[in-house]
Amino acid sequence: MNIITSPENIQIKNAAALKQKKFRDKNNLFLIEGIRLVETALQSNASIRDCFYLPTILENNRAATLIEQLSQRENCFLHEITTASLQKLTDTDSPQGIIAVVQKNTAALDENLLSNKPAPAMIILDHLQDPGNLGTIIRTADAAGIDAVILTKGTVDVFSPKVVRSTMGSLFHLPIVTGVLPNDLKSFAVKNSITLISTVLSTDAAPCFSINYQQSVAVIFGNEGAGISTQMCSLSDKCIFIPMFGRSESLNASSAAAMIMYEIMRQKHYN
Repeated sequence: MNIITSPENIQIKNAAALKQKKFRDKNNLFLIEGIRLVETALQSNASIRDCFYLPTILENNRAATLIEQLSQRENCFLHEITTASLQKLTDTDSPQGIIAVVQKNTAALDENLLSNKPAPAMIILDHLQDPGNLGTIIRTADAAGIDAVILTKGTVDVFSPKVVRSTMGSLFHLPIVTGVLPNDLKSFAVKNSITLISTVLSTDAAPCFSINYQQSVAVIFGNEGAGISTQMCSLSDKCIFIPMFGRSESLNASSAAAMIMYEIMRQKHYN
């Protein structure tokens, strides 16, 4: 265990730099914050490189147990820090006093993504920009039993602090593929007999409840303002819309995704 007293310490500076995407990409590392997220990362066997914590957190039995467990991990370095150093690392207004550096672990768009999944259900997020929406959708996908989440190139970084926090640990529970190009996605879908379904606002599309989701499917959700890209729409096999029975014209992206993901799982598990 290392004791760091200055926020200018090089290890603090290197960890704090991970709040920026360019340094996350360069080092293939990201930050997680709070007892629950660090516990989830540990339970999921994520590669935790460093853990920074306030000594006062050891008064919490749950946190003390967590620190003890981390001390038993190979290649995980513990650092006791001051409040000033914590403020340099944290991305929240009321930090709990524990932050860890974790190695990225994304999935690849290949046959391993679908291993032992005879009729997989996936979701594709096309240029989604709101960190809260992305994190909430990943959390809902985890709860609904979705098999994988695929992010097209240009979607908000899944490893940004706000996204990571919004996933509430689900980031570690299911495969996430990042930076996918539309043509590569189409090739993958054709090769694996996956039906690509775009969600649109047009009522010329099929109602979302009329589709058979018990086959292999990947449902695409678009940017909050612009929707799904023209190229992605052109590559899709079907288009669907969510019927509106009140006066609202549309739903928040995470609400729309949740509705359709649970319709997929209703059909798979209750039909």
